[in-house]
Amino acid sequence: MSNRSSSRAARLVQASARVRPRMDIKSRIEAAPMKRTQIGIIAVCAALYMIDGFDVLVMAFSANAVSEHWGLSAGQLGMLLSSALVGMALGSIFVSTIADIIGRRKTLLLGATVVALGMLASAFVPSYGLLVVLRFVTGLAVGTLQATANVLASEFANAKRRSTSLALVSIGQPIGGVVGGLITGVLIQAYGWRAAFMFGAIITLVMIPIIWRAVPESIDYLLVRRPANALDRVNKVLARIEQPAVSVLPDAAPAPAKKKSRFGDVLTGANARRTILISLSYFVLMASFYFANSWTPKLVTASGFSQQDGINAGVLFSVGAIVGAVTLGFFGARFPMRKVLAVFFILGGLTFGAFSLSTGSLDGALLAAFLVGFGSNAPIAGMLAISPTYYSSEVRGTALGLVIGMGRVGSIASPIIAGALMDGGWQPTDLYFLFIVPMLLGAAFISMLGKPVLAAAAPSGESKPAGHELSASR
Repeated sequence: MSNRSSSRAARLVQASARVRPRMDIKSRIEAAPMKRTQIGIIAVCAALYMIDGFDVLVMAFSANAVSEHWGLSAGQLGMLLSSALVGMALGSIFVSTIADIIGRRKTLLLGATVVALGMLASAFVPSYGLLVVLRFVTGLAVGTLQATANVLASEFANAKRRSTSLALVSIGQPIGGVVGGLITGVLIQAYGWRAAFMFGAIITLVMIPIIWRAVPESIDYLLVRRPANALDRVNKVLARIEQPAVSVLPDAAPAPAKKKSRFGDVLTGANARRTILISLSYFVLMASFYFANSWTPKLVTASGFSQQDGINAGVLFSVGAIVGAVTLGFFGARFPMRKVLAVFFILGGLTFGAFSLSTGSLDGALLAAFLVGFGSNAPIAGMLAISPTYYSSEVRGTALGLVIGMGRVGSIASPIIAGALMDGGWQPTDLYFLFIVPMLLGAAFISMLGKPVLAAAAPSGESKPAGHELSASR
């Protein structure tokens, strides 16, 4: 009897030893304060989002000069402006899946290299047709970068600061648009439109050695994919984030009897419902945001104010977007992010209504521009913060790429829908009222989501155990 008890105890110890390293690694990272390397990774991801924001606006700021240079028609210019957005959508949905195959770090390096080369080639492009192709290819890489940076930031942030970290990463996009836009305007006036693309190439090239030195591979990826020397690589990353080394990796999760495609994993089983809800939320949100971003300056000018007043409204929109992301991050760190996000969707809808009623005076229009920027971008920060927490490591890159890509599709569809409605007799102010509806739908979709897979901070600020994701993925 004693021998049997001893044997049983030994088996339990061995089983515990097989599981504990993975559980300990993640639980320690989730519970420990953010270290310098982790903060640096968040900063790099925010910088990559700034490149995204710059890339979206560089063509808009260069549009008039490019159109005059080649004598483009309105249709040709529209194709040029949309080519990058289409590339971003496809890059997010399809290309970003390589982050789950080759790793987050390699994907960032590859994406930044393609963006830099695409920008550089655009600065010397000899024809309109080739520029369209280059903008599409650059968009593919930018969409891949955004999805991968969001995944990486979520995996290196601890539970307590994850929502705040991802909200701060999202701020990089409007900052890149504002700062990059101001610099681009000066460069175009002084040196012509090609200088804007050269500037984009330079700042992206600078990011490549920064990524190489500051960003290690994700521990989540290493534990799931088990590349060569996985144990040694995991311990090197642990040393960089000031965590103790482990002597052995746990047993890998058993492979399913019939391997699905990555999209199959994301769109079936427990993932199917959350993917549909998050994708729909992204779609309606990005459609609303890009409508407001495109029409707010124009509507201010059309209301009888000057062109400069319209530009000021655009700047205030971006400032409101930054403040909105910071505010959501503040509340998301103190309350359940899903509930905070649903409330901010509703607030965002209200700001659309406020803008449509506030164009009678310049002060009211400018204030409303700030508010609609706040209300439409704060939920974006929340979506980027909450989405990675609903997927396990194996499919997180694929899932994030898909749902962000659906948001890109919304951003492409929105101007087309708005144009068709205005051709049918709708006024821009009427459309602002109309876009209250998708914001309220977004609140409903988010409210229907269940509990996340990845650990998040408890409302009290204490960290939850990190083992939930790992046990769910096994």
